[in-house]
Amino acid sequence: MYLRLLDRLLYRHPFEGGSARRYARDERPAFGDLDERLLDRLAPLLAGAGRLLDLGCGPGTFAAAAAARHPALEVIAVDPSPDFAVGGVVRASGEDLPFEARSMDVAVCLSSIRHVRDRSATLRELRRVVHGRAVIVELDPAADRARIAAHADRLGTALLRRAFGPLVVRTAPPAAEIARLAREAGWEVASCHPDPIQPVYIMELS
Repeated sequence: MYLRLLDRLLYRHPFEGGSARRYARDERPAFGDLDERLLDRLAPLLAGAGRLLDLGCGPGTFAAAAAARHPALEVIAVDPSPDFAVGGVVRASGEDLPFEARSMDVAVCLSSIRHVRDRSATLRELRRVVHGRAVIVELDPAADRARIAAHADRLGTALLRRAFGPLVVRTAPPAAEIARLAREAGWEVASCHPDPIQPVYIMELS
């Protein structure tokens, strides 16, 4: 019960101000080569896609990597935070996306579905605007110590390293919960598996 309470109190909002700067400086880089490995996995989807939606793009790390890997792909980066919605990033919430129905080929939510206020509404909006697949990459509360350490050991401060497992990973929404909400929103779960290195699961919705 306390894990759900911490999730609701601490994480159902965008990064702003100091938390945005800390995330960009200390936390986002700890994902290591996850962006490139994810792009390897998505290569067949993105090779034939016209538009990629990066929902909850944060400092734009994945969007930049996707654009560099696929120059012909139009990458639409979206974030609700005024700190991250700069330089062409669309400022919008996941619950109210300013795009036409079926206007995106692929969507990616990389460690962002946990931060939206209403996950059900966000998954419904993704179902509305995406006519291909959505890929949810989220921290896995079932991750073992080795996978948690692969991320925590790269964090910028000792406090973050100590808190990452119990207060960040263990409070994230389990894959089964996101799968249930996705099905209720009209998606089918095409696949879901844990990343072998980072403490995340990768869920493909179709």
